[in-house]
Amino acid sequence: MNLSLRHIFTLLVGVFVCLSLFATHNRAGEITYKHVEGFTYEVTITTCTKSSVIADRPWLNINWGDSQAATDSLERMNIQELSGIDAQLNTYIGIHTYPGPGIYEISMQDPNRNGGVHNIPQSIDTPFCIVTELVINPAAGLNNSVLLLNPAKEQACLNKLWIHNPSAFDPDGDFLTYELVDCLGEGCAPINQFMQPDVSTDDFPDDVFSINEFTGDLTWDVPPLAGEFNCAIKITEWRLVAGEYVKVGSVLRDMQINVILCDNNPPVIEEIADTCVRIDDVLTLSMNAFDPDGDNVFYSAVGGPFQTDNFATFNAFTGDFSWQPDCEEVRLEPYFVQFKAEDNGFVELTDIESVAIRVIATRVENPTAEPAGNAIQLNWDPHECASDIPAVIHGQYSYKIYRKQGLYGFEPDYCETGVPEYTGYELVGEVEGLSNTSFLDSNGLGFGGEYCYMIVTCWPDGAESIASEEVCAVLVKDSPVLTNVSVENTDAASGENYIAWSPPTELDTTNWMGPYRYRLEWVNGGEIVYESSESPFLIWGDTIFSNHVGINTQDIQNVYRVQFYSDEQLVSSSISASSVFISLSPNDNQLEVAIDHQVPWSNYEYEIYLFDEDLGDFVLEDITTEQSYVIDSLQNNVEYCVQVLSRGSFNTDDIIDPIENWSQEVCGKPFDLTPPCPPDLNVDPDCIEIVNYIDWNNPNNFCADDVTSYNLYYTPVEGGEFVIWASFDFENDTTYVFNDFGDLNSIAGCFYVTALDSLLIGPEGVLTQNESLPSDTVCVDNCPIYFLPNVFSPNNDLINDQFIPFPYKFVESVDFRVFNRWGEEVFFTDDPDLNWDGTHKETGQILSDGVYYYVVTVNTIRLSGIVPEKISGHIQLLNGQNPISE
Repeated sequence: MNLSLRHIFTLLVGVFVCLSLFATHNRAGEITYKHVEGFTYEVTITTCTKSSVIADRPWLNINWGDSQAATDSLERMNIQELSGIDAQLNTYIGIHTYPGPGIYEISMQDPNRNGGVHNIPQSIDTPFCIVTELVINPAAGLNNSVLLLNPAKEQACLNKLWIHNPSAFDPDGDFLTYELVDCLGEGCAPINQFMQPDVSTDDFPDDVFSINEFTGDLTWDVPPLAGEFNCAIKITEWRLVAGEYVKVGSVLRDMQINVILCDNNPPVIEEIADTCVRIDDVLTLSMNAFDPDGDNVFYSAVGGPFQTDNFATFNAFTGDFSWQPDCEEVRLEPYFVQFKAEDNGFVELTDIESVAIRVIATRVENPTAEPAGNAIQLNWDPHECASDIPAVIHGQYSYKIYRKQGLYGFEPDYCETGVPEYTGYELVGEVEGLSNTSFLDSNGLGFGGEYCYMIVTCWPDGAESIASEEVCAVLVKDSPVLTNVSVENTDAASGENYIAWSPPTELDTTNWMGPYRYRLEWVNGGEIVYESSESPFLIWGDTIFSNHVGINTQDIQNVYRVQFYSDEQLVSSSISASSVFISLSPNDNQLEVAIDHQVPWSNYEYEIYLFDEDLGDFVLEDITTEQSYVIDSLQNNVEYCVQVLSRGSFNTDDIIDPIENWSQEVCGKPFDLTPPCPPDLNVDPDCIEIVNYIDWNNPNNFCADDVTSYNLYYTPVEGGEFVIWASFDFENDTTYVFNDFGDLNSIAGCFYVTALDSLLIGPEGVLTQNESLPSDTVCVDNCPIYFLPNVFSPNNDLINDQFIPFPYKFVESVDFRVFNRWGEEVFFTDDPDLNWDGTHKETGQILSDGVYYYVVTVNTIRLSGIVPEKISGHIQLLNGQNPISE
């Protein structure tokens, strides 16, 4: 356990007795924060303290959790007395700017807790600590902590059901989870021998203290012992980022329950089902409760709907809840309302009903679907919320487009959002921006079939609106349709492509009469590379151009489009189509094949071919349905050549099926570019020996096979720049003693280790060695010690002639000043050894015997940097004599 110098000195002078008597007052509390701008946050400490003790805190120290300003003092802004329970709520507010992205643990530690807490041994001597985790993650966006709307101090009746809910509201709409954790004490570490309030003994086998992971309902069924108990609830925020839930913060609430002997039963609320409400609609709920003892019951409600712009209302006399949310309230996660019924017994007992309410966006209106060549054009009105949401963030919203062959007849239930899988609809596209209300569907459509669509509006957090009504269109083949862009010869200068297309068999020949002609446009070159002969017949004429030669098919993905003319008038153009273009990414004993194409048909499989030197031809390696494929079991630094045949379809009868096209040929060499997995690091600090014992495991034993060496990285301060501190050349060299030779005055710092694999030939013939990702970073701190005696005798007897500290550790410098009884400064030094011989700093003459007062600022070396610690005291100077001149 690390004690600050202030604590050590306080112990020495015996003030701890006073702290035990007068600072034993902390009952409960939590730390919350809200984003201000940039990396600046407003932090609020809320504590519940015992009112009847002398101790009071006009200010509290806060540790911001970064190295910029480790601690600060926050002034109390408000006091609220809690009637009938000897407690008051205190609010402290401060603003802090963080250095950048990171995970910061904000904490407050204060002596001490109130005495007599059953499940905290020696609670009267146990510090009170609360922590909150602030995560600044640009990928997840800005975050505000939860707000806890129910206070943390409650009473319970012996052997009666007790329930509490912190009523956590997240302004950002994050998903919340709740768990019970240990209460924290000295150094914000879990309190030794702490136990949860349930006693769970043979005498009380039915005693259960638990929390609902998702609603936050904390129940004690039933308290078997009278007295005070503390527990800690950790509320964690999760946000959907790139399809995965990531943690974006947490708040720990330490709260107290006072169990009293009383003849009272809690009221009972009739169950209220979870529900939803669409924007613009009014949701009404009614709570009803009865009391088994016939006591009067008082209704109340708290929760997220009361914190929004379009806030809910609640009638405490009738128990009626009403809410009409608007666009601002739409979000993925539900809002929770805690309906509370409280009786007027000797101890006021409660029942809580937690109700989840989803706010749902309405559907987009007026969707249309119209054929457009061999594609279908969709249009719709902007969602009604587009006018309410600031235009600057429209780009964070999107529309999802779903498609199905044939009408389903979908009528969503009131609370049913999105497009359910059972309808058979599949997602075919997404349009970003609330003002972008059109989509051209050109992928995998067949002529003559009916294609139906539904559109869903998507909020930034993943919430989806009600699906639009279904709209359908039949694709008419009134334009030419490309079917082939196949590489016949791979070369950078004399390559060749085969191009083919199908005629517009459903063209209205009454309006468009012959003669007919095709022109093939090479989009890359911006030129017409082929023109067919004229034909009086629609389905006659050249539809193949097999000799587009003299082009770069090795490095360029060539794209084509067919123009169709009636009597020299352009009727329509096909949707463009590209060649199949592949690229190789080398790795350890493998090549990854990436397949790219932009075509109007659907490719459903790909044949992967590998050139066989013995046969002198390409041989089928495998067939895949994905556009990425890994060829493994290859030999590093050996060249392999690959070609791909794509196979697809238009799903219609009058176009060739299957549609097959070859890619270009590509060659590459596998190289070992895969770093090993990181080791697991352990750092064991020893403040007595002033060393860190460091060890890690060998990844070859569990996740790698070619680790040969390691790098140990170090920074002396948290958040500092890491440098390589030591390197190790053997795979089994996995231990290190930091500061083994004692040349450092610190063991504080952060460490991580990486593993390196074999040194091998890489691309371009250069020797390469792969380094793993860092292990988990482990940080340790110093344990500063600086004690001063209270007497010395500078009488030249070589015994105690100088005022010097006892052996100290982890001190960079001091600001040591000595004053006489008139307040005159008689000595100063910044040397931690002090070496004061009792003489005046200006005259050099020995001072008279007596008591002198000192003030010293000790600049300790800590993980957060140089941390000043102030101590003061008295020195007794005895038998002083002037120093003997040499």
